[in-house]
Amino acid sequence: MLNRRSFNALLGAAGASLAFPTFSFAKDAAVVRLGNAAGIIDPQLVFMTVGQNPKVNYYAKEGVAMEIMNMSGAGQTLQAVASGNCETSAVSPVAFLNAYAKNPRLDVIFPYCWLREPHWSVAVKPDSPVKSLAELKGKKVGIRNQGDTGYFGARAMFQELGINPDSDVEWVAVGEGGPAGDAVYRGRVDAMAFWDASFARIAIAGFPLRQLPNTEGMKQLFGNSYGVQKSALKQNRDTVVRFFRAMAKSTVFAYANIDNAILLHWEIYPESKPKGRTEEQAMEEARIIVASRADKWMPQPWQPDQRFGAHSKEQWEAQVAFAGLEGQVKDVSGVSTKDLLDEINAFDKATVIAEAKALKM
Repeated sequence: MLNRRSFNALLGAAGASLAFPTFSFAKDAAVVRLGNAAGIIDPQLVFMTVGQNPKVNYYAKEGVAMEIMNMSGAGQTLQAVASGNCETSAVSPVAFLNAYAKNPRLDVIFPYCWLREPHWSVAVKPDSPVKSLAELKGKKVGIRNQGDTGYFGARAMFQELGINPDSDVEWVAVGEGGPAGDAVYRGRVDAMAFWDASFARIAIAGFPLRQLPNTEGMKQLFGNSYGVQKSALKQNRDTVVRFFRAMAKSTVFAYANIDNAILLHWEIYPESKPKGRTEEQAMEEARIIVASRADKWMPQPWQPDQRFGAHSKEQWEAQVAFAGLEGQVKDVSGVSTKDLLDEINAFDKATVIAEAKALKM
């Protein structure tokens, strides 16, 4: 890990844009560079950015500081973690496993699952005759790009249905937000393969879509996990624990008071607040984005491990089957670890909830 003094010397090393929050770091805090596959610091990130705000200060209290590095998708973030150009990033398990199948020595391990349910899906216009994924065989499906979570998730679901994603579906890059929605509404594509918050942005742009049912295999999966460089984890273990403990606290806070979480996020990333909107309009749009994702942050009642960050070997094996990689990935025992979870969860959740509800903005 880096401290603030050495951080500046490495700016730009990953070829990504860095987003600087509007406050100063605590002196000598360990700076953790976090790759953001979404490429935009909008309110979908409140589950982790809340703790950066000095009014909450969870990261500083843990002796760490977070720098968000905007990237173009899961492919770039995976490469950045493996090469050491960022300390951590959320990486789609399907994207990771496809890379891991080709290179089992990939220097990445996952200690913290932040999205307890899958977040990707495929959607169509509300009046589309298409009712199921199977009906998209031979059709055009819009994607952000081929490094995006929505693309990997849709490929895996088509494979589960016996549809060859390389020959039976035509993938078309259509961008995000309004341009993506326009592509569906004008018939350039028949459907969109995206993730929840991205669909929310499309709806805000005036293009509501109808989600198609996900495949049965989705029920056994988690959505997304944070990876770190495996070779560096032992040396940086304490910093990794403190960083994800701050993130877990931020998640509890944000879930307990979404409106305050959005306001705190805007205070430190004011450029992410929509322009040309009234305060009420901006808040309503932000709520739509956060609501599309918030429940997936939390451990669900049916999940046996209620600790924040938990995911199991069995879930990773289900991810392998979901991705159609059973013959290529035979052992997932080394791709994740639960060894840090007790320490990450060593905080009083009731206290954090009380803080969230008591804070006046």
